[in-house]
Amino acid sequence: MIKKNWFIIALLLIFLLFLAKDHLTGFASNTDDLQKFIYDHKLEYYKEEYIKMQNILNIPECDYEVTYGKIILRDIYEFYDEITINVGTNRGIKVQDLVINELGVIGVVKETYKNYSIVELLTNQDLELSVRVASSYGILSSKDEQIIIKNIKLNETIKVGDKVVTSGLTSIPKDMEIGTIKEIKKDNLELEYILEVESLAHLEDINYVAVLTGEN
Repeated sequence: MIKKNWFIIALLLIFLLFLAKDHLTGFASNTDDLQKFIYDHKLEYYKEEYIKMQNILNIPECDYEVTYGKIILRDIYEFYDEITINVGTNRGIKVQDLVINELGVIGVVKETYKNYSIVELLTNQDLELSVRVASSYGILSSKDEQIIIKNIKLNETIKVGDKVVTSGLTSIPKDMEIGTIKEIKKDNLELEYILEVESLAHLEDINYVAVLTGEN
């Protein structure tokens, strides 16, 4: 009787294994698919990172030393105000150093620490930057996350599409591209222009930066 029971149990186990075969095979297959999915996405991520690193190495030549860095923090509550980068005083970074990427200016160093720095973006309402549009000079600032230029009188010749570059009137390097004039308005007293600027750099999508740390 005991032998018969063991025989029945053995048959039941074989039958259950037979029923579960497809599920076990499917599980193994799903595991392989998952591993392939993870591998493909990792590969794609590293490809994108490589392209971004290559791009930042293609910044225009200038008369300033260049220190390369990567964003390590971007607070969602201060998304358009500032970023934190992984280079600091240990790499010669100073307050008021200009920060760019391969497309153009993105901001200015606000605070420095040994191993990292905080950068004010162009869309930070506290940032003011001396700029040039054609042969006219003005002050770039931001309002409601829109980059604008003030202090250019109405008798100056300005048109949509004109390039905006750093002026060189301060310690900031000159002729570094910032963007183009998107819209031209007048102030309430009709004494000066209010120029809306379209940034060349995609400020919402920054990964790697270059800091202009000093003249060569």
